[in-house]
Amino acid sequence: MKKQFYVSNGSIVAALLGVMMLGGCKGNKVEEAAATGAADSDSVVVVVEEESVPKVEFDSVVVTGSDQWMDYNVKVVMPVAEDPDIQKNMRQAVLRNFGIKGATGEENFKQAITDHKKRRVAEAKSDLEEMFAENDFDDDDYRPKYSYDDDISVSDVTDGYVTFESCGDDYRAGAHGMPWQYRFSVDRATGKQLKWADIIKISMKTKLKPLLKKEVLKQYFNGDPDMMDSFDLPGAEPALTPNGVWFGWGAYEIACFAAGMPECVVPYDKLQDYLTDYAKEVIDRSR
Repeated sequence: MKKQFYVSNGSIVAALLGVMMLGGCKGNKVEEAAATGAADSDSVVVVVEEESVPKVEFDSVVVTGSDQWMDYNVKVVMPVAEDPDIQKNMRQAVLRNFGIKGATGEENFKQAITDHKKRRVAEAKSDLEEMFAENDFDDDDYRPKYSYDDDISVSDVTDGYVTFESCGDDYRAGAHGMPWQYRFSVDRATGKQLKWADIIKISMKTKLKPLLKKEVLKQYFNGDPDMMDSFDLPGAEPALTPNGVWFGWGAYEIACFAAGMPECVVPYDKLQDYLTDYAKEVIDRSR
């Protein structure tokens, strides 16, 4: 972000530029000078780079395990921010999208995921023990076994938002597991997740359907309408990307399992009538 400050003559400009080169915090002195009336008709503009984007970095937590009941493999990105509130909010968004509904963002990150693993394994053991009691498995090598895989990573980082991507599969016997692949965005300034109502005007949400149907048909189904079983708005929250708003549907949501998980990115210029003022402000910060 840039701010403009005014000083009165070239010598002062040179002195101030020298001071500003020593550290970003010195820019406040220039602002004070302008505020006290130092500028006059001979003033020139000095552009001072001011760091206004909250610093955030990303680590990751890996938790794996395998026994007779379940194979468990997850890798979850862990936001690390200088601002404790931003860090808490971002971690809450990540953990809740990981499946920890009551997450506050203040948990020990690895312990929260480890506890999730314990719950999953306990569920698998309970289900499979019941299945084993009802069926005769002569060969232990062919007895059913559950698996859980999830990978939450960073998709896009901008000055306005951070977008994450979650890809995984939950197999609980049968022909196949239930896969997922979706994105979710958080406001870089606050760390809070952007929901439908934050991105798309409530009054325009239903009206968005024809545009989305056209875009997903063109971008994902190569223009073949017979590939879609039905159409509705996706259950997943939309997400921000550098090229537009991402929309994604889960397996079976609008097409057969073999069709995969449809998605499309609608350019921002096509969504100007649909976007909330808040979303536009976040997007503007990202440019």
